[in-house]
Parts: sequence; structure tokens; C-alpha cells
Amino acid sequence: MNLIKSVPTFLVLIIMVLKMHAQTTEQHPRVFAETKDRAEILAKIETEDWAKVSWNNLLENIGSYVNRHVEDPEWIVSRLAMYWKDGAHFTQCYIKGQNWDYGEGNAPVPTVRLPGMRTWNDYVNVPLEDRIPYNESGDLLGISRSSADKTPVLIPYKKTGHMVRANNMEILTLAEKSAFAFYITQDEKYAKFSSDILWTWLLGTYYMEPPLDPKQSTNGPGGYKPGGIMGYYDYEVIHDDRQIPTSIAYDFLYDYIHEHPHEHLKKMNKTPAEVAGVVFKRFIDIGLIRGGKRGNWNVNRYKNILSSMLVLESNDFYKDGKGRDYYMPFYTEKSTDYCTALPGIMDYYNKTTGLWPESPGYASGMIPLVLKMGVKLYKAGINTLAGNPIISKAALANLGWLDARGNLVVFGDMRGGPANMSSFESLLTYSTWEGDTETAKKMATVIRKNIASGQYDRNTSDWQGIIFNQPLPESGSDLPFHKAAYSPFHKHIIMRNGNNENNGLMFTLYGGKHKSHLAKNGLAMQFYGKGWALAPDASAYESYWSPDAGYHREITGSNTIVPGYREGDITINAMDPMVDTTTGFYNTSETSENISFADVSADEKRRLVAMVRTSETSGYYVDIFRSDQSDNDYIHHNLGHSMLLKNTSNTSLNLKAVNDLGVKYDKNYAFFKNQRKINYSNDFNATWTITAESPAPALNVNMWMMGQDNRTLYHVDAPPTTLRSDITPGQVNKSPEITPTLIVRQNNINGKKHPFLAVFESYEIGKKSIQEISRVHTSDNFVSIKVNSKNSTQYICNAIDNKVHKPMKHFKFQGIFGTTSEENNNFQYLYLGKGKLLQKGPFKIEAVNESVTAELKYEAGTYYYSSDKPILIQLEKGKSKEYPAGYHIKIK
Repeated sequence: MNLIKSVPTFLVLIIMVLKMHAQTTEQHPRVFAETKDRAEILAKIETEDWAKVSWNNLLENIGSYVNRHVEDPEWIVSRLAMYWKDGAHFTQCYIKGQNWDYGEGNAPVPTVRLPGMRTWNDYVNVPLEDRIPYNESGDLLGISRSSADKTPVLIPYKKTGHMVRANNMEILTLAEKSAFAFYITQDEKYAKFSSDILWTWLLGTYYMEPPLDPKQSTNGPGGYKPGGIMGYYDYEVIHDDRQIPTSIAYDFLYDYIHEHPHEHLKKMNKTPAEVAGVVFKRFIDIGLIRGGKRGNWNVNRYKNILSSMLVLESNDFYKDGKGRDYYMPFYTEKSTDYCTALPGIMDYYNKTTGLWPESPGYASGMIPLVLKMGVKLYKAGINTLAGNPIISKAALANLGWLDARGNLVVFGDMRGGPANMSSFESLLTYSTWEGDTETAKKMATVIRKNIASGQYDRNTSDWQGIIFNQPLPESGSDLPFHKAAYSPFHKHIIMRNGNNENNGLMFTLYGGKHKSHLAKNGLAMQFYGKGWALAPDASAYESYWSPDAGYHREITGSNTIVPGYREGDITINAMDPMVDTTTGFYNTSETSENISFADVSADEKRRLVAMVRTSETSGYYVDIFRSDQSDNDYIHHNLGHSMLLKNTSNTSLNLKAVNDLGVKYDKNYAFFKNQRKINYSNDFNATWTITAESPAPALNVNMWMMGQDNRTLYHVDAPPTTLRSDITPGQVNKSPEITPTLIVRQNNINGKKHPFLAVFESYEIGKKSIQEISRVHTSDNFVSIKVNSKNSTQYICNAIDNKVHKPMKHFKFQGIFGTTSEENNNFQYLYLGKGKLLQKGPFKIEAVNESVTAELKYEAGTYYYSSDKPILIQLEKGKSKEYPAGYHIKIK
């Protein structure tokens, strides 16, 4: 043997061995679990029922695909959206007008197809089994979301919206689940299924350069240059998420794919780790220079790239020295001109309220992401959750946005639906790891409450939940609730009376705000019954680019008055319970068990909404809306299969069909269809009926409105209320159903002096409590009505001046809001909301100096009072006597 001739070959072999050794020195899997964790996870699956059910669900979800793959390995791979056509395996795509324009180049393997357009469309993909294999054109079969006709339609590639992304994400998620199944079972059929998908995607992405945008329609040039919103494989960096399932699958399959490398790697002369490193680093590098430094874009960027960071090898593995340890500080500490690291993210939260400064739909999604990333990093030896008390505060603050059913209130850009329990699961996991039993019990209480209310099912935990979720420690299941919550940033007030789905009362009152994913919705109101938002904001648009988005996102989809105020500052004239926004998000005291109200002004509009409880199972809402202009449309959307207008004698009003609404105060009036109208100036009733859905009984909402001159009533069909199936009873008014809507028009009569005054009651058939409502007295600045119910009678007053009003004999009122209540003709309570005087008969409460919010009540043979300032009280016998401020104080 010629030793000299053998030296080069020998050196090559040594270099290859050292290279292979370097590529396998880093242990995998490591992002979610290590090899040593398998026994513990298997034990959890055996001992925790929810984990066992979740695991079986996962196996069932992927089983048919994995088993088919054994005999037909092309079936699942052929359904990936790729540039399959020979000679057109594009390596460079070009963007024009934020949509795909054309591609060029030809890779040696099919490359992954870029979504055809940035915006959504009305279609979803047909089931996986019905998709076109090896689809060379990119035209996709889609089913309309909004149409009742579910016949598949072929959608041209350039109009497929997010269908390409959804198609690939679905298949890659199957690969992720199967990779985890391989980790648990060590059955190679799962690895083969997952790795075949992964290799197709990994190589198809490797050969594709980031898209270029020559005219910078995405506010940047694309490629590898900074700026703009575009990602590596999506038009928005926050949607560049296909790297998540693939990085996870890669981590779980690491040893397998190195033992079974793709045959194309021989031609490339590269290892799997080298190819993966190039792909995942592109996602990271582009992710860190696109999308902006603030808001949910910044957080979602990190959510997408964190697993890509964690799955990388150490710095010295890569020629450029940029590995896991190089990239990680860009999340944990190192902000740049293009991204804000975790300390800056935490500064974005309001330290007083714990709230994120965007609509609840976006806000409630941010802290779960931070917590999920924190749990993953904790596993990697980096504790980002310690020393950040705002994280726990922010998670708990999101409970303030929930109704009694556990759904998020809908306003701004959001869909509603159950709260994200992953925040509380992550905090339970972290506190369990840290031995913090007190926090663990709090989190278990939240989780148990949502399980009990049917809003959360631990049996449907994903595989990450199987790994991280902990057994629930002993705890209660009843969450404390607050009667009032107010966020000045969101211009949003929530009032509650009880937190029971069947009998709780709740309303929201809020102003308009542009940007931060909030809405120019005017001075809007919603109210609840049986745990549902019965008078909701509309939110059934497909995307921000849908033709009907303006209707849903702005003033026409809200319960408000047009024209006039749409957005801007609001003034709280009075509110009870009051929230001290310098110290928190919630009230700390309450004046009355029966009354809550808020009176808010915005430009020329002023609206008072009050909630009056009349028994443990009944109550109603009062809406007094003033608008200082001559022409006004009061718009009220309500859930219902039908709406009927009647006079106070219970005779149906005879509405006539018309072609349009005459005046259009907003271009989105065009979405109000099937208009019917009547000129009507007297008091009237509108009743919305939600048809019985077994086992739930039929549910009605009755609205009584006080008459005014120059009135026209319109009954119109508004667009659907929601796209979701879980936020309306029996899915009523879900797309494509219309929403029966009332428009009360007042022309040539000032809406400040002649306000819209309505009373709303929700009830099951046969359980209506209110028997009669009537006007007592009105003037330019004052209104008063009488509400007679089965259980009691209230006289309700509202004024916008500082005069003493005498609506009837032996009755005096001076203030913003006042209520007197009698039960069986006997005194029950007086309630004065920011006023100086309320007297009916011998009973009187009166401010000593400044206006007070106070109540005098008779309960079980004893008088009690509550007041935020010193007060004079006169009972049935005797003279007025001064009492100090205090709450629920017994009068001796």
C-alpha cells in the first residue's frame, strides 16, 4: 500500500468522521422533552385520565394517515402545496401588490409553494382526502364559509388566500404529531410518515430564496434586506409559522433522519443538520428584521422563531458562528431596531391593570405566548418567568374580559369565544416546577372553573399539554368576580351583577378608538342574558380585506347612534361601582346589590346604561341615549330568529316594505337589507325570539322604548353576527344567518332634549318579569319612567342638569341617576347615583355638600345605608340625620 497516496484519502475520512461527530454531539430531542423524560410522560399517560384520553385522541387523529403511508408513501406527500411542475421548481418568487406575481428558477427538487395572496378569501380547503395530488397549477378546491351551498369550487392559485398556507400547515402538523408519537412509542412507522413529509418540505424550502418585492408593496424589498412585514414563506412575518411544526418534528426525528438521510443529500454533500440549519436560520434571520417592534406582531414573531432557535446546534457548529446561543439573546434581552426583546414586551403591559394595549382578542393571546415560550425556555435552562410578576398579573387580568359563560367580550378586532386556558396551564406547570403551591392552587381554581362551565376540556390537550400540563392540586372551582371593570385605554366599562350563567346580569359600555385593533364604533353598548351576549357587536367578517369588514369592524355593526361621534376621548360623568384606575382594573367597593350604572359622554353623545336586579332570577337594563344633533339613527342589533314590533296594547305594527333607508349615514348601510318601516311616535315594544333548541328553552329579549315625535322605525336584516359556533345560543345568527335589527330614526328633533330611552329584559318563555312600563315625566334635561314587575316597582330618573325635579307628588330628584323601589307597595330602597337629593314620600337621602352616590334600603326589618360621602337620611318617622360615608352600615 502506498502510504503517501493514501494520506489525502485518510485525511478526508478523518475530516468526515469529525464532522459527523460534531453534528451528533448535541443531544436531540431537547426542545420539549429529552430521551430521559419518556418514562415520566408514559407514567402520566397511564395515571392521568385527561392525558390518556388526549394521547388516544392523538393516535386516532394520525392513525389512518400513518397506516396508509406504510402501503402508499406518496399519498400524503403529494398533497403538499408545492411547485411540482417539472422545469418550474421555482427558486425565486416575486411579489406585486402584496400578492404572488411570478416565479423563476428551477430547483433539482419540487419547492414549497408560496401562498397565492396576502389576503383571506371566503373559502376553506376541501377535506384532505379530496385534495388534488401533485397539484401543478396551485388551483385549489374550496368550500365557501358564508354560503349555505357547500359544493366545492376550484379557486385560481392567485385567489386562494390562505388556503395554501392552511393546506401545508395541516399536513406539517400531522408530521409534528407523528414525530411525537415516534418519540413515545419508538415505532418507526410514525417516524417514516413524519420524515417523508419533513424531507419534502425541508428540501423544498432549502432551494427557495426569500421572495422579492421590487415595488415594496409590503413596505420592504424582501429578500434578506430588513424592513417591511413580509416573512420568508408568508406575506406577514407573524404568519410565517410553518417552521413551528417542522422544527419540532426535526427535533424529535433528529437521530432517525441522520440514520435515514434523504438520498438527495448525497448530491448536495450535506448532512441533515446542515440543511436544517440553513432553513431554520433563514426563518430566524428574516423574522428578526421584519414586522415592527411593538404590539402583537413583535410577540408573534418570537412565537414563530423560538423553536427554530432552540433546535439549532451550538455556535461553533456553523461557519458563521451563529447558532442557538447567538440567537437566543434576541428574545431574552437584546432589542434591536427591528424587534423588542422580552424586557420591552413586559414594559408594554399596563403595570396597574395588567392589560395589554390592544383589543381583548389580541391581548388575551399575548400572555399565553409569553408563558408558553417561558416554559419551553425553562426546559432549556433559561428562566424568563422569574422576576416578572407582571406575567402572572396579566394572565389574571384577562379574566376581567370574561362573561359568566367564560367567553371573551367582543369589541374591536376579535371573534370572542372561550378564554385561552394555556396561560393558566403554563403558570400551573411553572409554579409546580418551582414548588410554588399557592400559585399552583390559584391556577388550578381557574382551570377547574372553566372545566365546570364547559369552556375547557383537558381531555383535548395537545401533545405539548401531555408533556407539560400537571396534575391539578386540590383547589376550589369558584372564581371571585368583580362588579365593575374599567380600562381607560380601551375606553371600556364592564358591569356585572352575579356571575351565574342562568341569572347573572352584565352589560358593557364603551367609546370608539382607532388602531390597537379597536374600533371606531361610536358610543356602544352590549348586554347579556343566560350567559350570552344578547345584544352583541357584529364580528362575522372573513378578514380585514373582506367587502363586509367595514360593516362589522366599525360603527354599523355596533349598538349605537349615527351620525356623529365614532372615536375619541370619553368622559365618565358617573359610574357605580366606581373603579379607581390609578390602582387597578376593578372596583373595590359597591353601593348597591341591585343597581349598577355608568353615564358616559363623548363629543355630542351621552349615554347612561343601568342594570336593575329585581330578584335572584330577574332584572333589566335601562338605556338612555342623548345625541346633541337634529337627526339621529339609533341602531340596535339583537340575537334572534325573528323580531316583532308591537304597540303597548300588544298589537303588531304594520310595517311597509321599502327599497332603502332613505338617508345613509354610513356607506355600510348598504349591508342592511329587506327594509320595512313605519312612522310611529308612541311608546312601542320590540321582541326578539331565539327559537327553542333542545334542551334549552326559547329565549326572548323585549325592548320597550319611550315614544318621541318625528320617529320612523325600521326593521332590517343585518349581516350575520358571528362566524363562531360557540358564542350564540343554538348558533343563532351565525353566518350565513341574518341578524334582525332595529333602527329608530329621529329627524328634525334634538336627541339631547328628546333622548332615546329604552328598557331591555331577557327571559325564557313564560318567565317575563316586567308587566308594564310607562313614562312618568319628561323635560328637556330630565326623564323619568315607572317599571312595574312581578316582584317590585321602580321609578327611574335621569337628569343632565343640576336642578331639583319633581316628576310627581311627594317625589324629588336632583342628580344624574336615581331609582326608588317598592315591594308590595312597601319601601324597598332609594338609590342615588351621583346626586344631591332623592325623596319619595317620607324617605329621603340628601348630600351634605358634594354630590353623593348612595343607597338607603330596608332589609329583614332593618334599615341600612351606603354612601361614598357624608349623607343626610330621613326615614318614615323623624327628621333628617347626618351619617358618615361608609358601606352597608346598619342604622340603629
